[in-house]
Amino acid sequence: MKAATGRTLLDAIARRDYDLIRRCFAEQVRFDVLTPHELREHRTAVDAADRYRFWLDRLDGYELLEGDVEEIADRVRIRYRFRGRDPEKGWQLNEHTGYGTVADGHFVALKVTCTGFRPTQAP
Repeated sequence: MKAATGRTLLDAIARRDYDLIRRCFAEQVRFDVLTPHELREHRTAVDAADRYRFWLDRLDGYELLEGDVEEIADRVRIRYRFRGRDPEKGWQLNEHTGYGTVADGHFVALKVTCTGFRPTQAP
């Protein structure tokens, strides 16, 4: 049941549907992202959706390459890899892995690690 929330989030990421991304999170959430440069902490569903918008909106040719969701005891693991062309840096590849807590169909906490945008070949 909790994995369904992760699958909905994965689908929303694939479609860059920021409204659906926002609805996957509780209004007050603990969404922490460890990037190669810093730890970013977000506390609202709107801020979480805005973080995804920041990552994905600027990418031309955006594509979710793979992803999966699994329940691990009382947590949900979500993992996905995506690619797109940044207008300044060219083709980039990125992967996120997150572990979260779901209550009432929303992530109330999600901690994500990020590879950072890595240069890659055009598809």
